[in-house]
Amino acid sequence: MSMHRLFTTLVITLVSALTFAGEPTAYVDDLVYTLDYEHRTAEVAANPKTSGDVIIPAEIKDGEGKTYTVVSLSADAFKGCKTLTSIVLPQTIRQLYRSSLEGTGVYANRELWKDGALYIDGCLIAVDKTIPKPKYEVAGGTRVIAGGAFQGNKVVTAVIIPASVSRIDVFTFKDCKSLQKVTFGRHIRSIGRDAFLGSGIYLNEKKWKKGILYVDSCLIAINKELPAKVQYKTPYRLIAEGAFAQNTTIQSVELSPLLESIPAACFYECTNLRSVQLPAGLKEVGAFAFYRCPLLKEVQLPAGVRKVGAGAFYECSALPSLTLPAGVDTIGKACFFGCKALTAFPMPKALKHIGEGAFAGCIHLENLKLPEALESMGKQCFAGCTALEQVAIPAKVVVVPEEAFAGCNHIYKVTLPENLYAIHNGAFTGCGLLVRIDIPDRTFAIGKNAFAGCASLEQVTFGEDLHTIDDGAFANCARIEQVTLSDEVTSIGAGAFGGCYGLRKLELSKRLRFIDREAFNACRGLREVKLPKGLEKIGARTFAQCKQLRKVELPAKLQELGEEAFRDCEMLTSFELALPDDCIVGKNAFKGCKE
Repeated sequence: MSMHRLFTTLVITLVSALTFAGEPTAYVDDLVYTLDYEHRTAEVAANPKTSGDVIIPAEIKDGEGKTYTVVSLSADAFKGCKTLTSIVLPQTIRQLYRSSLEGTGVYANRELWKDGALYIDGCLIAVDKTIPKPKYEVAGGTRVIAGGAFQGNKVVTAVIIPASVSRIDVFTFKDCKSLQKVTFGRHIRSIGRDAFLGSGIYLNEKKWKKGILYVDSCLIAINKELPAKVQYKTPYRLIAEGAFAQNTTIQSVELSPLLESIPAACFYECTNLRSVQLPAGLKEVGAFAFYRCPLLKEVQLPAGVRKVGAGAFYECSALPSLTLPAGVDTIGKACFFGCKALTAFPMPKALKHIGEGAFAGCIHLENLKLPEALESMGKQCFAGCTALEQVAIPAKVVVVPEEAFAGCNHIYKVTLPENLYAIHNGAFTGCGLLVRIDIPDRTFAIGKNAFAGCASLEQVTFGEDLHTIDDGAFANCARIEQVTLSDEVTSIGAGAFGGCYGLRKLELSKRLRFIDREAFNACRGLREVKLPKGLEKIGARTFAQCKQLRKVELPAKLQELGEEAFRDCEMLTSFELALPDDCIVGKNAFKGCKE
């Protein structure tokens, strides 16, 4: 496969994995939760068959014993569970939706409704669509108002939100045709997407100022026909999520100096946006804030920014550079995915975590210096960065994740830390210019296809504590000439060294018990193999097509010799065989061994 095809395939795979793949889940006390590894939080996922009495815990543990705080209910968490008779929500819940409980026995129980509203454990779940009070005051002490709680209400004209509520969620007042006023103070820290869409406020032209709708000093929505240059005229302290989303007219934006956060999806797919002037007091850039803004070139993050969310600059393909402030300790999932114009990216010294696919597909990223504070990296974090040449993994990183540098076909030097525990599946697959790799002594396992297709790899040193070399780990590394394994290696996976045409010398572990199928298939330069005495199984086609193989010593304890194990080993002349009577020899084990 050409490198162009490899990269194209890789990008398609990454988009699928990062954008559409399901999140990891956990099953605890008959309920399904979606886990957020990065923030150690959990959401109650869809549980369509739940019945009886349910108590949602404040914390759960996954199969590895890691603790996650339960912070939300998904939109369809218990939707339609007619036999769900009661539910207890923990104080940790920060987000849920009207639909989370619609169609349940709890929702249908009118005894739980008071004055036309359903409250459960400090959460306002829903307001009756024909509530008789035109002016509604949310109960004091309410922590959360569910997304869509007032949706479709025909009567209410004004709503007062207490200081205990910090968020107005998606669709909260959608299609409330009579609604003309919502009162909330500075305690509201975020406003969800389309929270006021179709409401009386939204439909009232007098409330719009030059194409912008404001509610209580917050920018709620913009007209799709805004001028190319947007400057703040009215100071606002918040912007609703997705407020500018998919506006194809604006080219430059100057934001209010009162802003502390760019909300999620704020400029989502603003395809003509070229520059943004951010306020000096900005602290956070939300998830997907500038998602697919392909012409964005000018943006400077103020020094006070501490968080940049997942996908914040996803496929901002014209962005040439960006400097993260020194205090940023996490780069979110797919944050700079597909930023093809990035050539250099100075990492903040405080950086501890690089999220999954954070820089995947940044094909012109040349210089990469990972900070000493870095502790972990997400899978595919630099996959497809075809201009990278050198990588030094910092000392605190104990795992190189799946496909971390997959397809980085110009990397010629990789330095691994002494305390590295594992190299996961496909970590360096397709790194075609990598010449040498030194596996640290403490590395326990090398995953599937970890170095597959590293066509220039000539020298590999294996550490003392290595136990497992998984399937295809060094497949098609045609220039490797010698493999010397430590005595801790007990298994070699399928095709682990298959296609290593240049392999001439092989020294196997004394503790080796199992060599899987095709492990050394087509190693045409291999002349001699001394198998350890304790070896119990040789898989199918393990040494097939080793055309230069002349001498093999089979161990007396061998229990199984797979099909075509030595097929077409044309020059095999010296063969020492002392097999027990119960050893299973597969079909055509020596077919094609002419001598």
